[in-house]
Amino acid sequence: MTEVTTLHNSVIMMVDDESIMVELIQMFLEETGYKRFYGISDSLEAISEIHLRKPDILLLDLVMPGINGFEILKQLRAHPQTAHLPVVVLTSSSDCETKLKALELGATDFLAKPVDQSELALRIRNTLTFKAYQDQLAYYDSLTGLPNRRLCLERLNNAISRFQKVNGFLSVLNIRLGHFRKVADTYGPEISDALLKEVSERLLDCVRSSDIVSHGGDYDPSRITAHLGGDEFSILLTRIQNENDASYVGERLVQSFDKPLCVEGREIYMPLSVGIAVYPSDGDNAEILLSRASSTADLVVDEGENGFQFYSDEANTHLKEKMELGQDLRKGLSNKEFYLVYQPQVDAVSQKVKGAEALLRWNHPSKGVVAPNVFIPLAEENGLMIELGTRVLREACQQSVLWEKEGIEDLTVAVNVSGRQFKADNFFDTVKRVIAETGAAPSNIMIEITESLAMSDVHQAIAVLLQLRGFGISVSVDDFGTGYSSLSYLKDFPIAELKIDKAFVDGLPDNLGDQAISSAIISMAKKLGYKIVAEGVENKQQADYLSFVGCDLIQGYFYSKPLSVKEFSEFYFREDTVLIQGAQL
Repeated sequence: MTEVTTLHNSVIMMVDDESIMVELIQMFLEETGYKRFYGISDSLEAISEIHLRKPDILLLDLVMPGINGFEILKQLRAHPQTAHLPVVVLTSSSDCETKLKALELGATDFLAKPVDQSELALRIRNTLTFKAYQDQLAYYDSLTGLPNRRLCLERLNNAISRFQKVNGFLSVLNIRLGHFRKVADTYGPEISDALLKEVSERLLDCVRSSDIVSHGGDYDPSRITAHLGGDEFSILLTRIQNENDASYVGERLVQSFDKPLCVEGREIYMPLSVGIAVYPSDGDNAEILLSRASSTADLVVDEGENGFQFYSDEANTHLKEKMELGQDLRKGLSNKEFYLVYQPQVDAVSQKVKGAEALLRWNHPSKGVVAPNVFIPLAEENGLMIELGTRVLREACQQSVLWEKEGIEDLTVAVNVSGRQFKADNFFDTVKRVIAETGAAPSNIMIEITESLAMSDVHQAIAVLLQLRGFGISVSVDDFGTGYSSLSYLKDFPIAELKIDKAFVDGLPDNLGDQAISSAIISMAKKLGYKIVAEGVENKQQADYLSFVGCDLIQGYFYSKPLSVKEFSEFYFREDTVLIQGAQL
């Protein structure tokens, strides 16, 4: 659609008590290509008609019986829906006082009567062009080009107003992208922006192909699909007959994302969580409907499943609880409710404890221990991950110093680092500062990053890893084998250790696939000079097999659950006795 065609679709309204003047202007504008013209000769009807028709530009006479143009202009500027409506004043007066008064009341431009047709066409086109530019900034997402939250709410309110008169159904679908935050942290802003563009295109394709959404009329999928911000999209359904229609569209959306998205040469799976709210049963205004669809999508996300679900009171309760827990998390940081536990890493040959992985726990004052898979995403959403991660590093370093004083020597304490921490510009400076302030030996600290994080920006990762190694801190790559490694890069990584993910340990020693993968990882690591840690080891058969194929350290419940500081010290000094008991701990 060309710019001229778009402008010719604009709604033009004229208020002038001279009906013949209105007819002449209408005739001229229609000849020029403008087809959506509404003329009003009775100024008393002007305000109500303007709110009903919602024009893109208003031509307004000043001198009229009933209500003059000044009063109409004043009322328009006082109402939020018309506060920025372009108003071109038509006046036969040439005195400065009249023009100044109109400008003070918010007039956009002037046209002298009698109106010159070529001048009118030029003023209208210029005004509409500028309005279109302003609307693009105010109502559309700059990344995807889709309507933003503001325009979504306006269109939803308009739809509700129409459906109130006919007792019809409409539905709002709120869409969340599974794992988007992880992808953003792993691959960075360029990939995540490109991903959002691909998502918007696939949503539009899905909406276009849906018979229920697209039948009849001058349907345009981009008008009913919106990007609300971040990983959140919305679709407005105005042609449904019942709730089954909305569920059909929800199912189509979820299925359309079964196939991966191709972004910058990468295949990324992005499952959808869809929340559905229906008018009028779930709410009678736009804010409520959108909020309830959003809370339902949150519930689907938190349950860890892609799919769709209709709004319920349970979903609303869950959202409130989540918000309260987010607020409690901030308080918990101030009230020192977070603490570390340490899971031993045992040498596969000597059976000596050689390492400890620091794991964060939250003891909520009323809810008890909150699981990490609950509060870690909350910390990410609330922008607390860097602060939380720095505290973990500091406490782990302090504990390393205390253990060394107790005679626990040659022990490496591993600290997990989030993507947001690792990609922060001051990450290395923060690590150096914490090491200096706590007095920890850099050689006793191991930084753990995930495989996908290491591969997200290879050159940036290598630069940071070289800084850490130069400072004497070792780096471990966690969850190895589950991400998207490129061995051509991995061989150049300045790391000291690979951790075999629990997914490849669970089937040992009988599962041939797990045997092949774990053996290949260990063999490759040995040739590259890396140590190997196997995590999630739960029985003697797994431990014996991993020791046999050359694994260096073993971590898991076979030896010990995560322990408090006191329990860890006891475990270390009593290891010859305790390790015989294995899984009994």
